[in-house]
Amino acid sequence: MTEDVPGYRVLEQVGEGGFSIVYRAHQEHLDRMVALKVLSIGSVGDAAMRRFQRESRITGRLSGHPNIVTVLDTGTTRSGRPYIAMEYFEHGALTDRLAREGPLPVADVLRIGVKTAGALAATHDSDVLHRDVKPQNVLLSRYGEPALADFGIARLVDSFDATHTQAFTPNHAAPEILEGRQPGVGSDIYSLGSTLYQLLAGQPAFKGPAGEGIAQLMLRILHDPPPPIPRADVPPRVQEVIVRAMAKAPEQRYTTAVEFAQALQGAQAELGLPVTDVAHSGGAVLPVPRRDGGTGSSSGFASSGFPSETRPPFPDVSGPPRVPEWAPTAQGPVHT
Repeated sequence: MTEDVPGYRVLEQVGEGGFSIVYRAHQEHLDRMVALKVLSIGSVGDAAMRRFQRESRITGRLSGHPNIVTVLDTGTTRSGRPYIAMEYFEHGALTDRLAREGPLPVADVLRIGVKTAGALAATHDSDVLHRDVKPQNVLLSRYGEPALADFGIARLVDSFDATHTQAFTPNHAAPEILEGRQPGVGSDIYSLGSTLYQLLAGQPAFKGPAGEGIAQLMLRILHDPPPPIPRADVPPRVQEVIVRAMAKAPEQRYTTAVEFAQALQGAQAELGLPVTDVAHSGGAVLPVPRRDGGTGSSSGFASSGFPSETRPPFPDVSGPPRVPEWAPTAQGPVHT
């Protein structure tokens, strides 16, 4: 059964999650392909509706970032269920590229990392935690650009919702999440570091043998260092940057996503690669040579001069959201 959505010709189902179904559809009046995320039939209820609307509010704050999926439209199907229309990514997610090609080149992983860190910086600047950064949730445009998607379990910092899901992806969850502690900026940084590890190694850092229970996986995440990436072409500096992002304690990781982006840029510079710009609220972050020729950092590069983001940890506070109840959103169209 497909949806009857005014103004759209639904072509096929391309994804399904616990709360929604995603369709590839043709938007007739603009003659373009889109992804329609529709609240699924079996999940229509107060809790599911609040979750869907929360996703809309959160991603509505992030529209316009070049590395976050863009929302094109919102509305209601003829059967009365809400939908979100988004960009359609025919090349799928990073997991699809991994399946096609295997572990990615170092240069590609660094570029993806810088751009996705910029998307996280914009997310955090909007007082939002993504909470589910993983290769499945970074989509690839037809031009090869990464776009952060799926804010389905993200958390508005200034909005308390007792029904907020505690879902996460174990392979990429920070240790504090597994321990049931409050997430923060460092939790997203850990997950992005874990994602980059998988892009280089071909599998998550702590993945065990087939059939292994989740308890053993969690023990490794909580207590073991990430294994060395088994590739001779991954420079020690790149491994060091990723290992710091995946430190067990949040205070041992990069303080902000911008700082993580700068570390990745420093690795690019050391390797003689083009240094990727990163879009965030302060502009493009570019490492610049130290005036003294520099021994202050292992890369010989210093911060570009943007002020350090030192916002305190995200509080768990109540209060009404600062955005409309039903705003446009940006959500991954292929993976829910």
